Amino acid sequence: MIERYLHLGFSFLVAAMFVPATIAAQGSAAGNSWSLQRCIDFAFENNLTIRQVQLGELQAEAARENAVGAFLPSLNGSASHGYNFGQTIDPFTNQFATSRIRSNSFGLSTGLTLFNGFTNHLNLRRAQLGMESARVNLEATQNDVALTIAAAYLNVLFQQELVRVAELNRDATQRQVDRVNKLVAAGSAAEADLLDVQAQLASDAANIVGAENALALGRLNLVQLLQLPAEAALDFEVARPADADLIGGVLPSSPAAAVAHALSSFPQVRQSALALEDAQIGARLAGARRMPRAFMSYSMGTGYSGARQMPVGDPDVVDVNLGSINVGDTLSLDLVAQQEIYRNFETVAFGDQVSDNRNSSVFFSLSVPIFNNFSVRSAMKQAEINVRQQELALDQTRLSLRASVEQAWADAKAALTTLEAQEAAVEAARLAMTNAEKRYEAGAISALDYADARNRNDAATVNLLRARFDYAFKQKILDFYAGQPLTFR
Repeated sequence: MIERYLHLGFSFLVAAMFVPATIAAQGSAAGNSWSLQRCIDFAFENNLTIRQVQLGELQAEAARENAVGAFLPSLNGSASHGYNFGQTIDPFTNQFATSRIRSNSFGLSTGLTLFNGFTNHLNLRRAQLGMESARVNLEATQNDVALTIAAAYLNVLFQQELVRVAELNRDATQRQVDRVNKLVAAGSAAEADLLDVQAQLASDAANIVGAENALALGRLNLVQLLQLPAEAALDFEVARPADADLIGGVLPSSPAAAVAHALSSFPQVRQSALALEDAQIGARLAGARRMPRAFMSYSMGTGYSGARQMPVGDPDVVDVNLGSINVGDTLSLDLVAQQEIYRNFETVAFGDQVSDNRNSSVFFSLSVPIFNNFSVRSAMKQAEINVRQQELALDQTRLSLRASVEQAWADAKAALTTLEAQEAAVEAARLAMTNAEKRYEAGAISALDYADARNRNDAATVNLLRARFDYAFKQKILDFYAGQPLTFR
């Protein structure tokens, strides 16, 4: 992934290398210049992509809480209030009722998983992996944003240097215009020479205008990456680091140290390792479906019925004929008993019924999987294949990262070689330019020859700037792989 952003970031740099630019305006969006570190810190706090990824951490935390809750018993309450019409059996008196009957019920129930093949433990570990993965994903996103910001930042610095060169050229040409103008006025030079240097001055002025437009685009690009308002680009200023900070220390003789650090700590490797561990947990979860499951539940409840009544007042005592018995052949004896009969009733009080109707129950259940249409075996095979795929993905990630680091080191080494060659070329072009300027002022060469020397010197200067910023960016990428912060001192 980093190599993709390396290419993306470098494309910002290369795209601007052939377009002149202007120096940044004084001031900035916040009243002072923006260093690379400030740009990166600001992006980390405000970038919408990063903020979206941060929400993934909150989702992972919610998933972990859910996994922890699976170890706890459930608790649920219930309540009902209703009326029965017509003939029905009252749920609390177990008697037939034909009038409207009000009833209430209240209950609490709880359940607890006693054993489910360690599924809860595995799900908790998977949720913890999810939190680690979310943190690693945030780190990877921050790396991507930092690389993009650094490329745009260096692009603005590059454009500023080109503007400085363009302005120096304009000033040098202006001096030649002033000198030739005096010579023409004195009759020591032809007017054609003056027209030649004036044309060169107009060309230099046009280059500055084009440079200012290009720098404005580069500044706008950086402002947009920081997700600042577009008008902030009007007075946005980047802080130029010192030359010693822009191009750091000596390039390492090999990429070994950077490779070792990247393989041990870079987020894409850790993401692949976490994905492998997640797949291994998935395989264990698939195997857990073969295990028996034990569950316990407990419930308690009570209720109220309008059909439950109790007698009120004193009962009436009445004789009840129980029948007769024969005494001898001709004599019978009637059996009579007295019975208390209540005439008045009232509904049992709500609180009394709630107290009297309490009930509770406890149940234990066991489920043993025997045959599930090969679904368990199929899920286990698929999980094992997924583990193997993640193992290969981890190997591929390590291989790709190693290749990226080695390529970054080779690019930085090549850029350093190019830089050294361009420094020598600039020195030679500068000497040639100085010599041509003296000869032109002495009238030994034409304005065309002088312009040709100027163009060669300008091209060498631009190539040196290109090489310098190319090496600076590639060295920062290599330092980044080696674990150093992506910033300047």
